[in-house]
Amino acid sequence: MERIKKLYVLHKEAVYRYFLRMTGNGEEAGELTQETFYQACLSIYRFKKTASLKTWLFSIARNVYLKNLRQKGAHKMLPWGQEEFPDGVDMHIREGSLPDQALILKEDKERIRKALLCLSENDRTIIILKEYEQLSYEEIAGVFGQSVNWARVTFFRAKKRLKQFYEESESGK
Repeated sequence: MERIKKLYVLHKEAVYRYFLRMTGNGEEAGELTQETFYQACLSIYRFKKTASLKTWLFSIARNVYLKNLRQKGAHKMLPWGQEEFPDGVDMHIREGSLPDQALILKEDKERIRKALLCLSENDRTIIILKEYEQLSYEEIAGVFGQSVNWARVTFFRAKKRLKQFYEESESGK
């Protein structure tokens, strides 16, 4: 049980951020975070040291998210009715920046968030894990049960799609 407590303290914020970015809903993100650690408690004895605890935990988190979507009967991998992420999600604007620069930065981040919501669950997860949570390609491959090469190629393609959605939102399409 001490192992789970340590795991929780080390990774609860990262798992919560992952769910918040995936769902856009703080309450749902909290519930999914709790479910993830509950599932980790139930299956800690099956943990194989072939992957890191962090990779194993994000694998559980992803499975919890996918199960939640199935239970809701979601046919698309997008948060229903969610136009934008709630306040406080990656909205850190540098202190001392000029007001118009801060506004431009905030608008850019908002476009990125909206573009993320247009991506498939796989693409969104890979971008969130790589760019926001700083997981390595090896760790991402472990989360998905795929090769490192698959993780690199999929990340590259996901970034390309994200850029496309971003540019479309910028041009007002």
